[in-house]
Amino acid sequence: MQTLKLTVAYNGARFKGWQKGNGRTVQSTLIEIIGKALPEASQAEAPASFELRLDGAGRTDAGVHAEAQVASAVVPASVDLARLFETVNRHLPADLALVSLEPAEERFHARYRAVAKTYRYTVVDGPIGSPFLHGRSWRIFNELDIDHMQAAAEIFIGRHDFSAFTSDKPKPNKERTIYAIEVVRARAAVVSPVEILVRGDGFLWRQVRIMVGAIVAAGTHELSTADIRHILASRLRAQAPAPAPACGLTLVSVEY
Repeated sequence: MQTLKLTVAYNGARFKGWQKGNGRTVQSTLIEIIGKALPEASQAEAPASFELRLDGAGRTDAGVHAEAQVASAVVPASVDLARLFETVNRHLPADLALVSLEPAEERFHARYRAVAKTYRYTVVDGPIGSPFLHGRSWRIFNELDIDHMQAAAEIFIGRHDFSAFTSDKPKPNKERTIYAIEVVRARAAVVSPVEILVRGDGFLWRQVRIMVGAIVAAGTHELSTADIRHILASRLRAQAPAPAPACGLTLVSVEY
């Protein structure tokens, strides 16, 4: 057997998230197409009945996108990786791509070996929208105060209990470390969207989207930095804003 590291990109609009379950998911689509490609990629030495397990670095929600999601899998040693890469990409749907496929050490696991992840959230603000970012951003008609957003974002940097900023009730340990958050005005066609880049050691369910909801509320002056400090310290989900829409969130990278 051989262990593989896969990097995949997808537009999440028509996927019900990463995790295999009800409906069309990224994980289930990849398992189906890779499984069908294995016999061809191994000159029929890998059986068509081979049960493929594919572990992702993170379980992106329905509607969330990825530029470099990472997954790990174990396949028969007879599989030619170059042929597998070509065959899989030939059969993937247009909203999903296998960016790279490489051998990994035997114990590599995409989720448990990850040391940091970076997400980008895109907001189109002000009177003019962008047809090119439709479905990839949160549309807000107020112009955002970038300086106030950055000041709010810095409250989250460091290790904190993020109970107020997650919908993940069953998980007992809600402490996570945020390494950096940067709020920038990006350059793009038609408009200049606001991008919020969040890098941390890991994230709870909906954590980034709820944090973004608070940062954007700071940008519209609905919340002050004191308000956000109070919400974080409260550890109460009811105190924090609703999650930002999934369509604006993209997994940018996973570090090992």
